[in-house]
Amino acid sequence: MKLSARSIAFDFLFGGVIVAGALLVASVLGPTAGGILAGAPIRASSVVFLQYLHQGTESATELTRGVVFAMIANVFFAVALYLSIPRFGLPGAFVVASAVFIAAIIAMRLTALI
Repeated sequence: MKLSARSIAFDFLFGGVIVAGALLVASVLGPTAGGILAGAPIRASSVVFLQYLHQGTESATELTRGVVFAMIANVFFAVALYLSIPRFGLPGAFVVASAVFIAAIIAMRLTALI
């Protein structure tokens, strides 16, 4: 897949608007509301949309399959992060939560779900 500078700039701006929107919601409605927006399907939908624009329906469909499994693993990541921040601080909690995310993906792969 060959991407033009214009296409990359569009992808970058599109993703930045999504992140900025979540931060704006967090500043107005509080961090929980911002977190809900950040975890909402809008992020995944934007990636699928951009994949569709670049590669078409088949590629976007296959990417969506990966999104389903990532969302399952994200639940484990979020719970691990929530439980780990008070105990390990933010940097340590990200390490723990990332390990849990990877373990969830590996478990799904070993059980042939992916």
